[in-house]
Amino acid sequence: MLELYAKTKKILEEQKKNLSFLAIDVVDSTSMKKGEDPAIAERDFRQYRKLVERIIEANKGLKAAWTPDGVMICFASVQNAVQAAQELIRTLDHFNREVKTLKADFKVRCGINAGRVLFDDGVPMEQMSDRNIDIAGHMQKYAGANTIFIGAAAIEGMRAQFGFRPAKKEVDGCEVYEWSADAAGDSVPSA
Repeated sequence: MLELYAKTKKILEEQKKNLSFLAIDVVDSTSMKKGEDPAIAERDFRQYRKLVERIIEANKGLKAAWTPDGVMICFASVQNAVQAAQELIRTLDHFNREVKTLKADFKVRCGINAGRVLFDDGVPMEQMSDRNIDIAGHMQKYAGANTIFIGAAAIEGMRAQFGFRPAKKEVDGCEVYEWSADAAGDSVPSA
């Protein structure tokens, strides 16, 4: 029995990969739809999803699981996850001015975490379960509007490159770093 356990454990360890997870949620999506034509709200949320899907593809997302106003995305690297989140936040100004028709603007909260996770291409994202994925979701939950929260260990060595600064917060025992376009002094592209 112990021999079988040892072999199984070894096989599972070999299927683990270093992965990054990006959780994105539309801030106060329920209030955005209040008093709006449901068809217009549905159209705008579809357009938003298309925007996010383009960003996921451009940044080499491996798989994603959607809810009506959020998504959890798996990436092969922290760099891809950070670039996707920053690109989305930078693009929202244009999206809000030129694409959406709802009165309220789209704002997002993003959380990123990374770690070794059991990965099988055939398993849908929504069936993956790991503490590292949970932490990405919790990072998102506590982030401010148009802000990215990331665990210190995940962004180690890349903080300056991507403009993260200490958030002076802790989520699930992880020291948090944050990024927002405003705080980073980023100009938001108009195209």
